[in-house]
Formats: sequence, C-alpha cells, structure tokens
Amino acid sequence: MAKAKDYSKIMRNLMWILSRLYRGEALSVKETAQELDVSIKTAQRYFNDYLLDNFPLKKVGRLWALESTTKMVVDEESELALQTLEEMAKNIGTDFYQKVHPLLAKLYKSSCHPLYTKVNIEDITDKMTEILALEKAIKNKNLVHCIYDFEDYRLEIDIKPLLITEFDGFWYLIAMDARNDIIKKYYLKHISNVQILDETFEVSQEIEDIVKNSINIWFDPYKKPFEVRLFIDSEVAKYFKRKPIAPTQTISGEDQDGSIEITLKITHEMEILPLIKSWIPHIYVLEPQWLADIVREDVQEYLERMGG
Repeated sequence: MAKAKDYSKIMRNLMWILSRLYRGEALSVKETAQELDVSIKTAQRYFNDYLLDNFPLKKVGRLWALESTTKMVVDEESELALQTLEEMAKNIGTDFYQKVHPLLAKLYKSSCHPLYTKVNIEDITDKMTEILALEKAIKNKNLVHCIYDFEDYRLEIDIKPLLITEFDGFWYLIAMDARNDIIKKYYLKHISNVQILDETFEVSQEIEDIVKNSINIWFDPYKKPFEVRLFIDSEVAKYFKRKPIAPTQTISGEDQDGSIEITLKITHEMEILPLIKSWIPHIYVLEPQWLADIVREDVQEYLERMGG
C-alpha cells in the first residue's frame, strides 16, 4: 500500500501543476513547493524529471510555463506522457482514477488535435473494500477466506492471493487454491466477504515471475515459458517501442527502414495470437515455426470463409 500512496501523492501533485499550467499560469519552483508542501528539491524534480521531457514547457527566468497558453499541440511524446499518467492513475486504484481521468481528458481535448480516447476499463468502485483487504493479504502473504460466485452457484473458498490485475479491461485476482496450491484466475467482481486469516503462506520466485509477466488471462502458470520472435514493420514499430507487449519484451534487432524484431516469452499461444492477428499485415512470426503456421492457417481459413 505504501507504493500506491507514493503514486497517489505524485499524481495529485503533477495534476495540480498541469492544471495550473494549462490555465496559462507561470509557476516558480518555490511557489510550487509551498503550495504542495514538499521540498524545493522535490518540486524541481517534478518539472525536470516528470514534465520537462514530455510536455511543451519553457522557463522564463525562474518561472515555468507552457510554450503556448492558448492551445496544446499534442505530439507523440506528449500523448505518450498523458497515457503514462493515465496508466499510473489506474494502478493507484479505481476511486482515484475516476477523479484524475476527467482532468486528463480535458488536457487531451484542449489541444488543436483532440487525441483523447476513452479507456475501456471495468468499474470496480463497489469492490474497494474487498480490494483493500486483498491487497493487504497479498502484501503480507496471508490466506484469505471469501465467497466466490460461479455462474450458477456460490462457494466459500480459502485462497492464497498473489496478484490483482487487469486483463483486457476486466479485473482478476490471481491466487492459489489453498487446498492444493493450484493457481487459478478469479473474476474480481465475483469475490465477496473477504476475510484475512492469520495463516501465512510462501510462494516461489518462479511462480511470482510467471504471474507478473503474464500478458492476459490465457497465461498458463504450469507451462514453461517459451520464446517468440516477431517482425514488426516500420509503419507500426513505434507503437511496440512505446508500449511493450509484455514485461519480457526486448528489441532484438532494428533495420535501417525502422522495422524491428522483438522477442518475448509466453506460456500459451493465445497470449499472443489475438494481438498478432490484430496487427496483420504489419507483423509476422519469425519463431517458433509452429506458431507462424497457426497464424497462416487461421488467416487462410478466414479468407476461404470470406470467399477470398
């Protein structure tokens, strides 16, 4: 929870600075430090480390201001910075995100090129009590007793919670069944009556890494991760540089025309297949061959069904 509080404080302070700047004001480091109740060194870091490289700021004497107070030109770097702030807000929690989100939307819409896109993420405000209890249990590695609603019945279960995560806009709890230590994925909105038990548990670093590196709900914690190598053409390469597919992604090669090769590790082909298909024809599988064959067969079947 300490990390979330740190993020929350940084986010609130950055939002305060940005809102003042976008109203056309000029701010001094000293004034900012006093208003936010932080040290001058911390206030200086907000401008130099968080904002200067990502927003059109200029320094006039001892004052910071925007290059233009009438409109914001959202270039690729500024767009990415706003997206990063939005992701940080989501990671803090839904309640805080809903407060920050409208301001971020205004920053987008204040530009001459409105680039704001709605973030389709499930609202779990009504589950904050359960989330806070689960986060505490995850941090302290306590067993949890709760009720889980399946499609046609509900069950009292004991679990070892590992991670609360969002996959494709929906929230899940990754946890081990306390009866047999089998890792399962629980839809967060179906969890209720969370009780933290005194009993604690341990989990191997290997399992923690697999859970942390998962791309989507298809990950299989019981399969050894295997490497996938992809070619990304120059037209879309920047998007894969901005936002890696997975924490394990690395750029293994770059051509003069801007195209790149990336490698990443997955545990199940469905972790990557939908994404590959969504970027056709700008992406194709270099390795493993069997994965490339699946993509080719699926595309061929699609074309045949479409009469192509």
